[in-house]
Amino acid sequence: MSYRLTIRKIDQSCLFDLTWGQGQRLTGSLPFPSALLGLYGTWQRAYLGYYKHGLRGRVGMAGQVGAGEVDWHSQLKQAEARMLSEFHTWLKDGRLYDVRAELAMASQTAERNGTALELFIACDPIDLARLPWETWELGQQVQIVRSPPNIRATTVNRQAFRRGKARVLAILGDETELNFAGERHALNAQTRLLETHYLGWHPGEETHDFKQRVSRTIADPRGWDVLLFAGHSNESALLDGQVAIAPNTALSIKELAPALQEAQRHGLQFALFNSCSGLDIAQALISLGLSQVAIMREPIHNQVAQTFLVQLLQHLAQFVDVQEALRQASDYLKVKQELTYPSAYLVPSLFRHPDSVPYRIQPVGWRALARRWRPTAYEAMTVGALCLLSLVPSVQDWLLDQRVLAQAIYRDRTGQVATNSPAPILLVQIDPDTFTRLGIDTPRPINRALLADLITELSHRQAAVIGLDYILDLPQPDHDPALNQALSQAVEQTQTWPVLISSRNRDFSWTTPYPTVIDPDRILQGNAFIPFRHVLPREAHPDAKIPFSYQLATAWMLHQRAMRGEPNVPRPSLSGPVLETQVQAYQRDTSLGLSPWADVHPLTRISTRWGQHWLQPLIDFSIPPAQVYRTVPAWQLLEDPATALLPLSRLDNTLVMIVPGYYDAAGIGREGDDNFPQPPAIGYWRDRTGQRLLDFTGGETHAYITHHLIHNRLVIPLPDLWLVLTAAALGKALTLYLRQRSPRRMTLAACLVAATVGYGVLALQTYLAAAVLLPWLLPSLTLWLYSLPKLKESFYE
Repeated sequence: MSYRLTIRKIDQSCLFDLTWGQGQRLTGSLPFPSALLGLYGTWQRAYLGYYKHGLRGRVGMAGQVGAGEVDWHSQLKQAEARMLSEFHTWLKDGRLYDVRAELAMASQTAERNGTALELFIACDPIDLARLPWETWELGQQVQIVRSPPNIRATTVNRQAFRRGKARVLAILGDETELNFAGERHALNAQTRLLETHYLGWHPGEETHDFKQRVSRTIADPRGWDVLLFAGHSNESALLDGQVAIAPNTALSIKELAPALQEAQRHGLQFALFNSCSGLDIAQALISLGLSQVAIMREPIHNQVAQTFLVQLLQHLAQFVDVQEALRQASDYLKVKQELTYPSAYLVPSLFRHPDSVPYRIQPVGWRALARRWRPTAYEAMTVGALCLLSLVPSVQDWLLDQRVLAQAIYRDRTGQVATNSPAPILLVQIDPDTFTRLGIDTPRPINRALLADLITELSHRQAAVIGLDYILDLPQPDHDPALNQALSQAVEQTQTWPVLISSRNRDFSWTTPYPTVIDPDRILQGNAFIPFRHVLPREAHPDAKIPFSYQLATAWMLHQRAMRGEPNVPRPSLSGPVLETQVQAYQRDTSLGLSPWADVHPLTRISTRWGQHWLQPLIDFSIPPAQVYRTVPAWQLLEDPATALLPLSRLDNTLVMIVPGYYDAAGIGREGDDNFPQPPAIGYWRDRTGQRLLDFTGGETHAYITHHLIHNRLVIPLPDLWLVLTAAALGKALTLYLRQRSPRRMTLAACLVAATVGYGVLALQTYLAAAVLLPWLLPSLTLWLYSLPKLKESFYE
């Protein structure tokens, strides 16, 4: 957040004009104290008396100091105290109360938000600018920086850093009575971060040639990040200041203006004139469009200039911006060097273009890259909280349900739903009406005579595959023979593939059909367990059972190959080798074309230890049920099969599953286990067709998984954790980018909204086109939270 304060002296009054935000303004007017300029003159004479040798300016610019034994140190300290007392008393005048109150309130707001408050001060005439405005005490958050009263050119927000080291052009001017060894030593000590090029006059070199060389070097197309001048300089109102580049040779800023503007276009960001009386120089350079210039407002002693440069470079090397580095260097002169260099801390000033961003040396190398990308405390807390949230199973389930619901709506609204694809799966549902019509009063365990009648009817229709979603491990002496006969006839007469479910017993063994039902060697069996939202993958572990849906898909594909007349395809039979062994042997030699994602992924296996399902395929409920299966009540199949199966008359190209149909006792373990809560996406499709159901059965879930395997349509969900970390990296990149720029709050918010919506559409379409689920909510929230500090900062600005 920034404020601009313009102070103009008109006759004996000063007008204070404070502006900020979107046109807000406060003004105040108070008399200029007549004693202040006199006290400033007294301080300046004492200052020159103390530092009378080794000044980086020509004697005579502020009056000569006579010889004699004078305690200049004591006089300088007294003059400084009197000048600052009068200056601060003036600034505490009640007629500036509104201005001070506004800045104090803004400072408190900035402190609460952990941001800085920049106050740009512009003074007119230049005599007013000589006063030490940096000492005005307005609060810890207020950073006082100077700006010229007149600025003709705009500045450009440049790239945050040039690749590699910062390029520094150090112009070492007229060395008469000076010594630049300190500058060279200070710059050479930072070779890890700075690529310094020295430019100086060579004895015997023609003055004109050297001037040309200076201009050419400044305008070098390779560009400079920093321009440093050390030597003699002086104020010159008509020439915008001038610098001595060689004995008896000076260049004015007006002469250097074309070269400096070219350097600015090539990336020049910061200039330091470590020389005397640079007010004219700074104001001229900012007016030309240079973003920031550090100068000495008064003559500066050679040793003070070198000490200041050492401190400034050391702080810049710690990657603080130049504004903070200059403040800390001045504080060093005030606190650590006050006895040796009194009042020297009052001399340095930083001028900046109001639209600029403080220059900062950027780290280099991999350590520097790591340091730049290291998260702040706020960022670490944000991403840590979101990562932990993304690992909570209940949160994952809710996010997954809502994401698939959004996918179903998107699929429907964009017309990406197939309309002519017949469902290859037929679900024969044993529902409460079936029990009522057939007079069965005990639905659990299932009446096997009913199963026998259904299988007989289906085999008469030459069903290709019949899956039984019932455990048949216990005897039913009255009905087992009928069921055995129905299954045997289906295998022998129509070569129907029988596939039954199995589940683990308490001793970790697997259930098998009771021997009087069917010989287990004549059928395929599959694990009945359903993770519900995910596809149960096949595991290579010898104790693992192949999933029921996988076995159904395998039987279906083998049947299709046999129908095409392919050789050596296993077929169900009442004799010969074990059917499961035949199928496994065939699959070792010949691929069925099932997706490799049908097998458990190593990351899935590892993540299950922490309750995660990384990369485990998803049950795609965004596909409408009508595209996956059609349902027929068991009673209707028995009473009127021709009508029930319309438009089909034969089932030789149909995979049939006999499943529970929404009765309360359905379940392998406990009653009702087979009835799951309705997924939101399924609820959406049912509302579209007018169905009024609350549950979703295990048989329907198996049908979805079987459909996905047959059609090689396994959607892989990327873990929320991965996308949160990816979004955190993008958010960090965005904050690094925005650190060097100051976009308007509405512009930044609009860009974030567009990015969020654009990513959402991309994620929805990627799901359909590439069968990959990209999480949306938590990654988007991560990016917004990373951008929140900048949004708040832009708001207060």
